[in-house]
Amino acid sequence: MQVVFADRLIELGSTASQYGDVLRTTADFTCLAFLLSLWGRAVYARACRMTSESGSAPGREALRIPLTALVSYVFVATIAESVTYLLLVTVIGVALGAIFSGLAIGTMELNDEAGVLRPLRRLARYNKETKVIVALALVFFCAFIVALLNVATLFAAGLELASTIGGWDAPRWHILLSPNNRRYVLMVIAGALLVIEPFWIAANVLLVRKAGAAESGDDLRVWFEELQRS
Repeated sequence: MQVVFADRLIELGSTASQYGDVLRTTADFTCLAFLLSLWGRAVYARACRMTSESGSAPGREALRIPLTALVSYVFVATIAESVTYLLLVTVIGVALGAIFSGLAIGTMELNDEAGVLRPLRRLARYNKETKVIVALALVFFCAFIVALLNVATLFAAGLELASTIGGWDAPRWHILLSPNNRRYVLMVIAGALLVIEPFWIAANVLLVRKAGAAESGDDLRVWFEELQRS
């Protein structure tokens, strides 16, 4: 939905103000999809944390996200998304938005008290993990490039296979799935982000968990429990 909205804005250009109703409708659906995606990320992050602690699948327990944690995450994730779009023209801004968003999902379940500044202060506690966070972002940037090439190759392979089917309108699809088609390029980028996102969420959940365990001394207890299980 974000791709569709961005593509329409680019297409309309300076005349976008004349199509307020269409853009507003698209924006409303985009916001609903964004909220739904945040809930899905929260469930997945909780499942990653529970699996890491117990070594087994959490089942339906992963769906029971504390309301305070979810609302705090929606608040911080919205700020991260806004930072990303405001600084979209700068590479550093996009990287900061991604790091901010990753730490937001990693620290989601730690927000057990309501407050506007509490979630942001909790994020600030992990500033001493800067080297690890930056290294993680660089690794996933490389992963994004690899995913981007793979998604584009998958589309190209599917197009070539479909071209062998008789009666199929191949020329039209060659135009639609061409690098000259702006929406196709944006969709490939979105597809690459979706491919790496589960791994990005899991990595940030484990990063926060390991950092918190090291701070409290629980790392020795966790290590001993894992040793007993093995």
